Amino acid sequence: MQPFWRFRSRAAPRLSVDRAISLGGLCEVAFQLRRLSRSGRAYVFDWWITPLSAVSIALNEGAASAFSPKFLVKVPNYDGLPALYSRLTATVHLHEYAKTADFLALDVEAIAATLQEKYAALHARLLADCRAGTTLFVRQRLDRHDPRGPDLENALDRLCAQLASIAPDHRLLLLDYEPVRPRERLIQATVQ
Repeated sequence: MQPFWRFRSRAAPRLSVDRAISLGGLCEVAFQLRRLSRSGRAYVFDWWITPLSAVSIALNEGAASAFSPKFLVKVPNYDGLPALYSRLTATVHLHEYAKTADFLALDVEAIAATLQEKYAALHARLLADCRAGTTLFVRQRLDRHDPRGPDLENALDRLCAQLASIAPDHRLLLLDYEPVRPRERLIQATVQ
């Protein structure tokens, strides 16, 4: 006779990961990953509005470089909200300060100093965490800003090489992209 718990247990997952890391698109990816994994561990791209090209730039240059004073622009009205914009990565940052903070009144150098320190630490965490175990990177299409066709294929080749260099055992889950050429460790899906 088999123990009762065997009848109640679910089938083993086909992919077991040690961490799931958002590569953006929008902050919804990080929100859902945290909700589903019950992890509050922060990483670089969690709350950025991030074109696909920005991921490769930030991985190459270091995430803190996006906040260099020479690249940082204060935006008084981004869809009704104050924001920061990085000319290096073409990323929009809505969640770097509390909603009640008037960060637009701050000096760009002061903003940069704070955010460069924060993102240097998050980038270091990303690299350290990805060295061991299995990492699932999740990227959702940012429709108006992400490439299509051959440009998408080239961007994915570059990104896949970068991810392999920082996470020996990883998978990349692409959400809502057009079908692309099969690659080792690449998974495609659509979500509602």
